Amino acid sequence: MKEILGYKKQYQKILSKWTQNHLVGLFVFNILVILLLLLRSGGYFSPYYSITINAVVFMSLLATAFLIGARSKTFFIIGLILWLFAAFLRLSGIEVWAERTAVYVYQTLILGTALFLVENINSNVFKK
Repeated sequence: MKEILGYKKQYQKILSKWTQNHLVGLFVFNILVILLLLLRSGGYFSPYYSITINAVVFMSLLATAFLIGARSKTFFIIGLILWLFAAFLRLSGIEVWAERTAVYVYQTLILGTALFLVENINSNVFKK
């Protein structure tokens, strides 16, 4: 039991430190997501550009990389979780949500792959 409490305190310290280092990025990220959802619900830019929930998710994923500093590993883990969730929805018979979640998996894996390539190119350039 003491080991579990020790791990809990250790992870709380790590999470607290990470949150303090990324506080501004988290604040801007949350404001961006709220703004996108409000613009979507209000129907702004409707005749020119329809802000769909897919666009909101994609812009949130992009903001995750730029504002919070997520790496490709994070995107691949998110993609795996979404893929398992899509399989669960498919097995539950909720086809519409399963298809939408599969689109999110695709977007996440594409962004993760692009970020992986950028990370490897940057690491090879800076090593030389």
